[in-house]
Amino acid sequence: MIPRVFLHLVVTVLLFAKTDLQAETPPSTGNFIPLFSAHTALQPPTQEETTTALVTHIADRARDRHARESQFHSYDHYLSWYWEERTITVEIVDEVAKGGTDITFNYTTLTPLGAAEFRTFFRGIGTVAEYHNNEIAELVGPNQYRATVSQRYPNGGALQAGDRIEIEISMFLTAATNGRNNYYGTTMLYIVGQGIVPWEGRTIAPGPVLDSYPLPETAWLGGLTTLPYQYSDEPEDHFKQLAGNIAPINAQPFMLGRRLHHTDFENGAHSEPGNPNFAIHANKIGPSYIATSCVACHINNGRALAPALNADMLQSVVRVGSDSSGSPDPTLGSVLQPQNNSPSAEGDAMISSYTTINGTYGDGTSYSLRKPNYSFTGTIPSHFSTRVAPPLVGMGLLEAIEERAIIALADPGDDDVDGISGRIQTVTDPETGELRVGRFTYKASQAKLSHQIAGALNTDMGVTTSLYPTLDGETTPQSPEISDSDLDLMSRYVGLLGVSARRDHSDDQALAGEQLFLAAQCAKCHTSEFTTSAYHPLAELRSQTIRPFTDLLLHDMGPGLADNMGELDASGAEWRTSPLWNIGLTVRVSGGEAFLHDGRARNLSEAILWHGGEAEASKENFRTMPVADREALLKFLKSL
Repeated sequence: MIPRVFLHLVVTVLLFAKTDLQAETPPSTGNFIPLFSAHTALQPPTQEETTTALVTHIADRARDRHARESQFHSYDHYLSWYWEERTITVEIVDEVAKGGTDITFNYTTLTPLGAAEFRTFFRGIGTVAEYHNNEIAELVGPNQYRATVSQRYPNGGALQAGDRIEIEISMFLTAATNGRNNYYGTTMLYIVGQGIVPWEGRTIAPGPVLDSYPLPETAWLGGLTTLPYQYSDEPEDHFKQLAGNIAPINAQPFMLGRRLHHTDFENGAHSEPGNPNFAIHANKIGPSYIATSCVACHINNGRALAPALNADMLQSVVRVGSDSSGSPDPTLGSVLQPQNNSPSAEGDAMISSYTTINGTYGDGTSYSLRKPNYSFTGTIPSHFSTRVAPPLVGMGLLEAIEERAIIALADPGDDDVDGISGRIQTVTDPETGELRVGRFTYKASQAKLSHQIAGALNTDMGVTTSLYPTLDGETTPQSPEISDSDLDLMSRYVGLLGVSARRDHSDDQALAGEQLFLAAQCAKCHTSEFTTSAYHPLAELRSQTIRPFTDLLLHDMGPGLADNMGELDASGAEWRTSPLWNIGLTVRVSGGEAFLHDGRARNLSEAILWHGGEAEASKENFRTMPVADREALLKFLKSL
């Protein structure tokens, strides 16, 4: 019998072949055309119900070590050749959910396994990588394996809805084409009758081993894309993981997109040792550019830090213009590109000094803020705006938020007289010319993730696509250097990065801080919860309850944060509300803290104290809080 997962993949390919047949124009939302509608071609769902079973489809990747082995720091990182032969697709057929007795695990690899080791029910007595049930899965077809679980461990008895089954599938390859043969798999928690869920470790008496238990849904910041807690002590890898519900069809595209993300478009080198050059993508950089790869700015997929004084700004975008509306500078174009492989250089920008602004909290405690002062070499722009590279996690989920949900939060005339008047950024789709709701970048100047990535390739690296074939500051289109299929891979990679779970979800201080966050009306802009569209093409992103803490609207943040140049419909003082999810991981992922659009804030307190304009009242609520309340609110933010 052919495993259902193989048929699932065949159906997936056929469904996506229908995309061009379903290209009907979606209905508008006001003046805006939604990105996705009932006419959008959809990838198959990751979970379905039949009359006899709940069926879950998921994928996995090879791991070097096990999830709880903090001494090795070798679980969340990626080994060499990760894009070859090192993903599997898994189908879980849960008959217990429909009154049956068995749960069958069908999985398919890209190359034969020497030993199809399949483990369930965590034990952790001898080692933290020990399971009660260890078996060799049955080979049922070419690269297709099956294992069946029929009882609980360690005490026996029939499986019941709600039972916890921790799973680890090892990938012991017979003969890898490149790289080594033996790998382990992701530690996943399956709840009978429910599916794969994000998990946390709880101590097994007498300890200190941690068994896996479902995280409460309030901690699922990214819905089912949310990752389990990390116990392998690899903080730099928090933002590099596949979504927790990654679909079989997207595991390999994720890996191929990751390879492109880590490729240097000047020499084709991979940013991680042990990986070969991507020769076909060498010599594409420039002629003028900021960086040679995506990861050069988005280090560890996190936010960039502000540069040292008088250092080149190579992890920031300095947008330039000839007027306050952001019209392109006649010499520099729309973005300052300090590096070049041509005779003419555009010059550079740097932070030459900081202006210190002193203040006091309501209890008399002093604080100081710093505002950067810039200097330029070469052509000095009359108008400019500096933005550090932002974190990348959750961007696919932001794309999946329905336009009507964003529009419902807008109040451009402040009709409710609360002092907050967020409004929509209007964006023209580069593919269709239609009006869209902007949601990406600090000024919400892009509506779709692929548009944002293509725009960054153009202005940040001097690499052309079919969306943006004309390089910044030039007038003649060029042939695309990145194909549409490669752009899709890069978009799937970024769009399907897992969001880390909320921490301290039951901590009294953090919970008190959450209530203070609401009382201070911070959530008026940092909206805590959305449900994503049912029509996003990627199944992982559809119909997810997410907690990004943003409304994706433009808000006037006052003169303290204003630049002298706007962008599209946004003034120099207006900024899109930044998402707060995973902001508490910044110091470990980025190696330090730097917040706000230009990285001026050295910690979260400073970031809040810079708020003005529509956020003035919320800032004052924070500034005048007793120190214990301020600390509680900050602990809540750090738990995100």
